[in-house]
Amino acid sequence: MGFSNFSPLGVLIAALLAFAFGFGWHRALEKSWMTASGYEGRPALKPGPLAIVFIAELVMAGVLAGLVGHIGPVTVGNALITGILAWAGFVLTAMVVDHSYEARPRRLTYLNAGHWLGVLIIMSVTIGLFS
Repeated sequence: MGFSNFSPLGVLIAALLAFAFGFGWHRALEKSWMTASGYEGRPALKPGPLAIVFIAELVMAGVLAGLVGHIGPVTVGNALITGILAWAGFVLTAMVVDHSYEARPRRLTYLNAGHWLGVLIIMSVTIGLFS
């Protein structure tokens, strides 16, 4: 076990694919997300936050690859299981708690949870394929 069982190129590609997925997800569900989040009628985001999103997804892909490599052999199946468990155990639970305390609409929770599930599945499969 160790953190050397994964490909840094795979981590970069995983982050790029996840970023592209997020762009498509939010573009396709833009009206629903804007309404649920309360951003309807506000100006579009500037490029700065998008750079932060990519850096965060790069870190997420690196940590996911490290977790998968630390737990056992890096395969698509192991990476996928680890990614889904990380989503359910950390991302989804934290999001549900935050959205509950912030009194966010349930629809926003579903939209964001779906986005992050897609991101982690894409990252997991990519990490598994490149390792």
